Amino acid sequence: MRNRHLAATAALVAALGLTLTACDDDTAAPAATTAAAAPAASGTGAPPAAPSTSATGSSTGGNSGSGSNSGSRKCTAADLKAAVTHGAQSTDAQGVEEIELTNRGSATCTMKGYPGLDLVSGTQTWNLPRYQPAQADTVTLKPGGKAYVAIDYLPYMNDGTDEFKVSKIVLTPPDDTTQLTVSWVGANPMDQSGATHPGTYVRPVSASH
Repeated sequence: MRNRHLAATAALVAALGLTLTACDDDTAAPAATTAAAAPAASGTGAPPAAPSTSATGSSTGGNSGSGSNSGSRKCTAADLKAAVTHGAQSTDAQGVEEIELTNRGSATCTMKGYPGLDLVSGTQTWNLPRYQPAQADTVTLKPGGKAYVAIDYLPYMNDGTDEFKVSKIVLTPPDDTTQLTVSWVGANPMDQSGATHPGTYVRPVSASH
């Protein structure tokens, strides 16, 4: 009887041990679940940083683009006021009609090369050829600054040649398509509008007379 009692007691102790072990396993499981939740919280915090960096880069790019527009730009007809400062003279040699271009804008601008230049007589237009060779330098005009365009011409001498009765000069600044108009001053040139090598032509824009 005693042996049976001892065996029953041992069996009861073993059963209690298994029950306690099972209870320990159930308690540890939530801890593992809690540990796994930590990376999820870290991943949630990471994405907001990326849009912030991207927005900063975009803003910097915009400022850089605005900065590239600084500096001198080309003079246009809208920037300039034209006037004849030296009128044509009745001589027996080649003369000069000079046009003064003044920067009437508020910003510095530049010009280089030949203007387009037409002499107009009624319905007739004479597109003047360019003087060759000629040195074309960049002319920088600050507000109020001046540049000059010279027209070399052969005067009409009333000697049996034809006269080109100029009513106006139409000038287009270099690299522009808008025109300025001024009156021709002084003696008219000889009409060589159909000549291959006329003695009347235009020089490039210059910083001096």
